[in-house]
Amino acid sequence: MNLNLPSDINAFVKSLVSDGRFDSEEAAIIEGIRMLMGREQLKAEVQRGINQLDKGQHFDEESVFAEVIAEIDRVESTQQGS
Repeated sequence: MNLNLPSDINAFVKSLVSDGRFDSEEAAIIEGIRMLMGREQLKAEVQRGINQLDKGQHFDEESVFAEVIAEIDRVESTQQGS
């Protein structure tokens, strides 16, 4: 794939490489795309949560915190047993 980036984006990518933040322009662009993928995944998860709330599918905070505390206790007991 060949990309023709706008000059300001191209300059930014080159500066990331010259500053030592990335080994190559390709690595910088891949990281940017991974961030975009993460953002899109987060948006989808938020939308899924909104849809669940709209359907009345939710949990009260007491049950959520009880489940979290139980999981913490389980992990801690496992770690102490090792």
